[in-house]
Amino acid sequence: MGYTVIDVINKAINIAIRKKTVYESVGQGELDIPSIQIMSKVLVKQIDRTIKYYEELKDEVSEAKFEEINFYIYDKMSFLIDEFNKNIYATEINNNKEYLKFSLDLEKNSKALLIDVQGRFVKNTTDIHTKTYKILSDMINNKDKLITTLETIVK
Repeated sequence: MGYTVIDVINKAINIAIRKKTVYESVGQGELDIPSIQIMSKVLVKQIDRTIKYYEELKDEVSEAKFEEINFYIYDKMSFLIDEFNKNIYATEINNNKEYLKFSLDLEKNSKALLIDVQGRFVKNTTDIHTKTYKILSDMINNKDKLITTLETIVK
């Protein structure tokens, strides 16, 4: 049995869990700034919704037959995702604006990773019509919504 989009969704869940840990650590950090603590709680709730979305997506697609992802392609995608996950950490944050910028950059980088993964999956023009490609597009669109919200708040 080869790799499918479910394996990619599981990797996305791992990233979301890692981001949640980072947001929680910032909220419980040494700074006793109530607005940062509140923002952390809001971001953690958003990550919880994202994890729930991924879990529901995984349940929805688990019954369907999906294209297998070539081992070489999956290996490259998996490496990128694992490296991204290792590099998620909180920088020094001193105020709300820095925290929002940090969060926005993290979410934009997550979206860029998903786009990269989706791009690696495409080897010819027919690949953009596969179920896997469409699922990855949905995941990217979901990430766009959070980025748009954060951009609105930052402005």
